[in-house]
Amino acid sequence: MDSFVFYAFLFVHLVSLVTGFGAVIVIDTFGLLWVLKKRDLTAVNQVADVTQKLIWIGWFGLVFSGIGLITIKGYMDNLTWIKLFFVLMLGINGIYLHLLKKSLVGAQASNIVSPIYKFRIGFASFISQLGWWGALTIGFVHRHWRHEINWPQTPAIWMSGIITFLIIIYVIGQWRYGTKSI
Repeated sequence: MDSFVFYAFLFVHLVSLVTGFGAVIVIDTFGLLWVLKKRDLTAVNQVADVTQKLIWIGWFGLVFSGIGLITIKGYMDNLTWIKLFFVLMLGINGIYLHLLKKSLVGAQASNIVSPIYKFRIGFASFISQLGWWGALTIGFVHRHWRHEINWPQTPAIWMSGIITFLIIIYVIGQWRYGTKSI
């Protein structure tokens, strides 16, 4: 029975990964096409209206099934703490991206977006890619290499380092592009 429950959670985890991360790749591709002036902002927002729901379905599915998988595993190693950090970072970033998207409504008709807004959306997209690829890589390593990895010795320092790096980039971007919104 435990084997069935494990594989049921693993199935939900993998389906949620494909759903959430696949939708992230789609919207990020449309965002890149917008930056390259191959798509207008209205098209990007229309795609975001669909992908945003899929991303949240995938994220919540990963969280739910991840809790089940960790419970079955019975312990958390150091690398799992960093994976959970990436998952939390993705959730917070998703809220930030939602607020950015809502503030974009005024610029949608003119297709003109201020440099500070472009920086913020690019920064949030970078965080999204970092979080998804980081969590995916850790999950792959755990599944196919070793189930318990007590590296790094101090995961809190690594998480603090990532946060510090992101804050520095954000502050530099805010300084470089100004604080003026759309």
